[in-house]
Amino acid sequence: MTCLVAYASQTGFTRAYAEWIADDLECRAVAYGQATDEDVAACDVVVMGGWFHAASLAGGSWLKRMRKAHPNVRFVVFGVGATPVEWTDQVEEGLARALPSPDFDDVPRFYLRGGFDYAKLGLRDKLMMKLFLKAQEKAAQSDERAAAMLEGMREGFDGTDRDAIVPVVVCARSLLDEAVRP
Repeated sequence: MTCLVAYASQTGFTRAYAEWIADDLECRAVAYGQATDEDVAACDVVVMGGWFHAASLAGGSWLKRMRKAHPNVRFVVFGVGATPVEWTDQVEEGLARALPSPDFDDVPRFYLRGGFDYAKLGLRDKLMMKLFLKAQEKAAQSDERAAAMLEGMREGFDGTDRDAIVPVVVCARSLLDEAVRP
């Protein structure tokens, strides 16, 4: 019974979750670009984490490739974003868009709140965020959620919570237990 946590992280929030999950599962956490075909093939379960960016999940193409190349490996996915977990409609919409049906119906998926650190963004993402913030200013005048999002993005925040990984770890352990049974 072997497991690997592969992740895509730009500002460190997804990496923090990946490392916590790997600690609890007693396995390695590696950036998905460093996880080879051989690494994945040697696993019963791969937990893949990425951050939401422009309606997609970072690492999503890697996930699709690895699932196709390794049909006997079970995958668990966690997406990290700035949206509060209580905004379930937006969270579900983001997960459904990033992991569309029917291709990902058999993949357990989870959402974990990350954070926002403008200083750690690359130039392209900084420019995109300026445009996003400008659009949010207009929306914030009549939308409480847009106002709350705008405030968090302007000030930056860390919404990571180690306790939030529990459902991901429980799911991965359950899949590992299934892999051990004859």
